[in-house]
Amino acid sequence: MITLIRKLFWFALFLVFTLGFVTLFDHGFATGHQFTTDAKGEVTELTAMLRPIKRPPDTSDQPAQ
Repeated sequence: MITLIRKLFWFALFLVFTLGFVTLFDHGFATGHQFTTDAKGEVTELTAMLRPIKRPPDTSDQPAQ
């Protein structure tokens, strides 16, 4: 059980440091407020990529009218 908690901790820490690195690499660091704003933007972009794409129902099998 402790091993699972330790692995989850390291994975979460990896995600946090990756987010910080990507934010610094893409946007730079001007002020603390700007960094948090840019990090929120990165999280928003990540969640937008993970959402499923809404597609219209497939009508290719219906006969032409």
